[in-house]
Amino acid sequence: MTRKPLAALLASALVASLGAGAAQAADSWGAIAVDLGKYETSPFYGIGGGANEDEASANAMKFCNQAGGTHCKLQTTFAQCGAYAASHTSGGWGKAPTKKTAEIQALGGCGEDACKIVVSDCNEGSN
Repeated sequence: MTRKPLAALLASALVASLGAGAAQAADSWGAIAVDLGKYETSPFYGIGGGANEDEASANAMKFCNQAGGTHCKLQTTFAQCGAYAASHTSGGWGKAPTKKTAEIQALGGCGEDACKIVVSDCNEGSN
């Protein structure tokens, strides 16, 4: 029977635990929260990720508040891509398999020619 030195065992355990952590680090859900105190094309917002929808939502709200938002509201959650668009009088969100489609939906939901994409994001593996 061959015995591995203690340092080799510890190194193997460290590599295995880092590999497992990396696999768990990928977020399955994303969320976008926006400060809706007033509609504007550059509001405070937060993007959150998490292992589940509730975790992603909580993170998005936390990051929106940390950015300076005082009237943050969850706009959308997504498993692939999400986007938020705004003008000075309106806002809209979208979620889709691709960032481009989510942004088109957000602009359509905003409903004005003056609407601009404020934020868009995709989870790993989506584009």
